[in-house]
Amino acid sequence: MRSRHRLIMGLIPAILACYIVMLPLNSVIDQEHPEIFPFFDWQLFAYVPDARISKYGLILESIDGNQVEGVHYLIPNDSIRDWKALALVAEACQKAVACDSEVMEIVYPIVLQLTAAEVIEFRIVQASVDLDDIQANIRDIAAGRASRTDFFQIETEIGRWNTRSGRVG
Repeated sequence: MRSRHRLIMGLIPAILACYIVMLPLNSVIDQEHPEIFPFFDWQLFAYVPDARISKYGLILESIDGNQVEGVHYLIPNDSIRDWKALALVAEACQKAVACDSEVMEIVYPIVLQLTAAEVIEFRIVQASVDLDDIQANIRDIAAGRASRTDFFQIETEIGRWNTRSGRVG
C-alpha cells in the first residue's frame, strides 16, 4: 500500500513535468493547429462542419446520344477513391493545370464504368449543399424518396466533356 502511494506521488509530478515540456514543443511541431490539449490536439474534438459545404459532382447530359432529363448526378461519395480523384481533377481544372488530359485519364474511365455506355456527355460542376436542408429531410433520404444531390445548388461549371470528342465547352 505504501509503495503504491509513493508510486502515485512520483507519477503525478512526472506527468506534469512532461506536459509542461510538451507545451512549447507542440507549438513548434504543429504550426497549423496552435491549440494545446493534454495528450492530443484539440482538432480531434473541435471539428464541426460548416452548415454550407461545397462538393464536386458529375452531371450526365447525354448517354449514347440520348439526352438525360433533368439534372442527373453521378452521386459523389467522399469514401470512394474515384470521387476523391474527381475532386483533385476538378481542382486542377480550376487552376487550368493539364485539365483535359487529367479528365481523359481519370474521369473518363470512371464515367464509362459507372454508366456502361459508349459515349457520355457530362459536366463537372462545383455545387454547394446546405446541411440544414439535408438534416430536415433525412427521413426522406433514408426512405429513398430524396437523394443528397436533390439539395445541391450548382455554383460553378468547371467544364463539359464528351467521352468520344473531348472537351465540348
